[in-house]
This record gives sequence, structure tokens and C-alpha cells, in this order.
Amino acid sequence: MTTTANKGKYRDWIRSRYGSLYKDDSQEKHRTKGWKINQTHIRETIIDEFSNGMPPSYMITRSYHYDQQDREKVQEHNDRINRVLDDFFNPRGMPDRWIQKDHFIERHKDKLVKKEQVQVRDTLLDEWEYDWQMEVRKGGFHVHTLLSDPPDDAVLCPTKRVRDSIGRIYGLDEIPLSLRDEEGLVRVKADLIDRAIKDRCDFVSTSHMSIDIQPSNEYGMFDGYRGWKGQVAYVTKNMYNVDNIIEIYDSKNSSVLDINN
Repeated sequence: MTTTANKGKYRDWIRSRYGSLYKDDSQEKHRTKGWKINQTHIRETIIDEFSNGMPPSYMITRSYHYDQQDREKVQEHNDRINRVLDDFFNPRGMPDRWIQKDHFIERHKDKLVKKEQVQVRDTLLDEWEYDWQMEVRKGGFHVHTLLSDPPDDAVLCPTKRVRDSIGRIYGLDEIPLSLRDEEGLVRVKADLIDRAIKDRCDFVSTSHMSIDIQPSNEYGMFDGYRGWKGQVAYVTKNMYNVDNIIEIYDSKNSSVLDINN
């Protein structure tokens, strides 16, 4: 589907939404402004799509250890993340074990950097000296990925690959008994997601700063939305119009905004 057609689909979604269903924005000081209305409509539409399908259980924030400026390369990496997680949790491709993945590509803030050293004249001292010519460089990309809940069976009845990862993380060939309850499994799955990505994606460094995984049930509030809805609000914080959606949402490697239907 072309970018123009994508914009048309997204624009129809925005126009079909009236008001907020998932938060009380009566005290929101910007609620009557056009950009805020659009943002709310975009968020509410995405929340609706998740509510009718598979709400996210985790938000993965992935940063590069270098200045990544190539969006197409980021999309290639998102595809690799998808393949790694599918192979890790669902190697046989069973439909009932499918995990939904949605990637939101953002830029870090622009920064002022040194471009080259130039000779300038100090008029007070009447002499020449060297100084740096500065330029504004666009911030590099980072990615927020919303991930649905991997199946419990993938952890409780693990394949060899998952069992090996459990051994590396916990020093056992199965998850500890203390982590077999609902809360414990949430943490185990987060640890396994982290391990799988770091082991098999060379664009993710082993530093704890390179990847952050937040379970949705532990997420607080963002802009009036809580839990997984708060995570949706966070990844859409820069979405005010269809151009923003096209720029931020990786429709090539994501599922919730199915623009092909």
C-alpha cells in the first residue's frame, strides 16, 4: 500500500473518533486544541485496536550504542527482532502461540555538535584564534516495541533454546518454583525476552542501557492513561497527525494498525 493510501486510512480513523473513552480529560488544559484532539483520536483508535485483539504485555525500549540515522536499517532490525522472538517462543509457528509486535520509531532530541575548527578574529585583542563551527544534528533513532504476552507453555514446557536461556539466567534447567506464579512468570518472560534479543541481535549491545523491558502491569500512568494504555499513550506522544503516524509507526513490521484491510 502506498504512503498516500496509508495516510488516507489513518485520516479516516482520526475523523471517525469523537472524544476520549479511556481517560477523563476534563481537566486537560490543551483538550480543545486541534493537535491535542488529533492526538487523542489517534491514541484512542490504537487502544481500540489493541482492546479488540491482543493488548500489549510488555514495552521494549531499544537504544543504539551509536548514532543510528538510517530508518530503513531500523526497520530491518525490527524485522530481525520479530523473527528472533517468534523463533524463541514459537519455533513451530503455531497460531495459538503467535505474539503480536508493534514498533514505534522515535528520534532522540537534536543536539549541537562540533563541525570543524575555523579561524576567527578576536576584535577585543585584535588577534586571530581558533574556534569550533557548530551545527545542529538530528537525533538518532531509538525504538519502542509493544509486545503481547508470550504463552506460558513456552516457559513452563520450554524448548531446548528456552531451557538453555533459563539455565544461563537462573543457573537451573527450569524456572525456580518461586517464580511460577502469575507475577513471577511476568518477570521470567521479561528476562527471557532480554536474553533472546541480546544473544541473537548484534545491533543490541550487552549493556543494560541498550534495552529496557517494562511489563504493562507494572507501568504507572502517562498523560492520563494507565498500564498498557499508558504505554500506548507514551509511544504516541509525538503523533498529532497522519504524517507523524507514517514517520513513527513501522507499519512494515507491525500488526495493530492493519492498513491492508
